[in-house]
Amino acid sequence: MGRRRRNVEIPSEILHDILMKLTTRDVARSCCISRQWRAAVSDPFFRSTHANAMAMAGHAAAPAEVLLVSKTCEPGLGDEVSASSMSTGKDLRSFAVPGGYDLANVCHGLLCYVHRAGGPEAPAVVCNPATGETLALPKPPPLAAKGRKHLFALGFSPPTNEYKLFRFSPFSMDVYTLGDTAGWRQHLRSSSSCPTQTTAWAPLLIDGKLYMPTNCWKRVLVVDVVTETCRSYGLPEVKTFDGVPLVGAFELEGRLCLAIHEIIHDLPRGLNLWIMSLPPEDGNEPPEDGNEPPLWEPRHRFDIDEFYATKPWSAWADDGGEMLCYMHGNTLHKYDKRGRPPKSEQLRLPEIPSAWRSSKCRWSIHGGYHLTLLSPLTFALPPSKDKHQFKHTLSRVLYDAIRPWVRKAEEYI
Repeated sequence: MGRRRRNVEIPSEILHDILMKLTTRDVARSCCISRQWRAAVSDPFFRSTHANAMAMAGHAAAPAEVLLVSKTCEPGLGDEVSASSMSTGKDLRSFAVPGGYDLANVCHGLLCYVHRAGGPEAPAVVCNPATGETLALPKPPPLAAKGRKHLFALGFSPPTNEYKLFRFSPFSMDVYTLGDTAGWRQHLRSSSSCPTQTTAWAPLLIDGKLYMPTNCWKRVLVVDVVTETCRSYGLPEVKTFDGVPLVGAFELEGRLCLAIHEIIHDLPRGLNLWIMSLPPEDGNEPPEDGNEPPLWEPRHRFDIDEFYATKPWSAWADDGGEMLCYMHGNTLHKYDKRGRPPKSEQLRLPEIPSAWRSSKCRWSIHGGYHLTLLSPLTFALPPSKDKHQFKHTLSRVLYDAIRPWVRKAEEYI
């Protein structure tokens, strides 16, 4: 009988150097090699170091992907979220979010969830679909005026490698840098360009700037994550169908692109793509009346055979921006900018009944996702800082649990 082969472990320093030279996706796959490799990849210090190195290397190290996010809602329980890359076809890890939380936006490699009806003081939750880890952030300060509309958005600053959570309200912008023990800080701002909360266009991060539509869909608010300054520009005409604005936003050629449905005889018959020109960087705020130079140019138009307002839809760019994708229901239409004929295919998605809004399972598609091993837990504050946040989160959970009984009691009073 031959001698049994002994597994020889690679010295940890050499293994660390090898892993640091791999891309994020290759590092994630290397967990299957051996226990030693899995332990090295799972080390929080290595994951943080590798994520910082990839961020410094730029988007080329981790190209942007399109993420399909589906959420299964169970009344009285937490919601189960699954994510998969539509660019590579790879499934990521599932994770749980508290009940009543919805996806605010996708920011670089993290997902931000906010409470649907928890008000402007409910703590946001950040998740990494590549690791399945979640973290509840410190709750924001109270708004000066109760009942004001608000919007949360997570931003990423490539130069400083920082994640920042923004809360917009009509008269202020509150900012929290993840992991900063100093807490929230406030900027006063004009109420004329307050972003609107809508499922049609989630806050979109492009090259360190957040893009959001403002009230009445007349302008777009652009927020520089590094300097925490805001500017606004006019939007192309956005029409509505049954009161719903038929517009989506995604990144194309490193700029903001809007997919706006063309309404003919009260029915959507085409999809027009408008790309935003590079705004001037002179530091001057454009006039609020929308008389600034044209900032939009038409790029493409596609015919639509049928459209049902009850079915979800989305548009995005794939394959390095050469393939334009339009998804309606569970049918994916691909338009090749290089002149090839369009394709259509049926995708296997979570069950989506006709009663879309009452479904237990919902899905959404988001671009600009960059795979990262960064753990949200690295932004956790010391226990003394988290004590107040834990009490608030616990009280919110208890309140949500007894709220239905309180309403029933009020009916009999």
